[in-house]
Amino acid sequence: MPIYEYECKSCGGRFEAILKFSDPVLSVCRLCNAENVRKVLSPTAFVLKGGGWYVTDHPSEARKKGGESEKSSAEPKPVAAASAPVCPKGACTAKG
Repeated sequence: MPIYEYECKSCGGRFEAILKFSDPVLSVCRLCNAENVRKVLSPTAFVLKGGGWYVTDHPSEARKKGGESEKSSAEPKPVAAASAPVCPKGACTAKG
């Protein structure tokens, strides 16, 4: 469940609430019980750690070779001209 941060316009206090998406938005301050609360956008605590997450990171030689072998096996093979599909009754817009 997501954690939402709220700020009270009456007392200026901030508090967090764990709510389901289906739960109604809070309207009462948990600190002073005033009905003057608004939802606040706050930065997330999401952090990427370890190698390989950033554009500036450089892969090791083994990883480069592994990536090259994956690319070569994933490349589509060219289709022969004789096996190209034929459009029924001239429905193709491209003329060859």
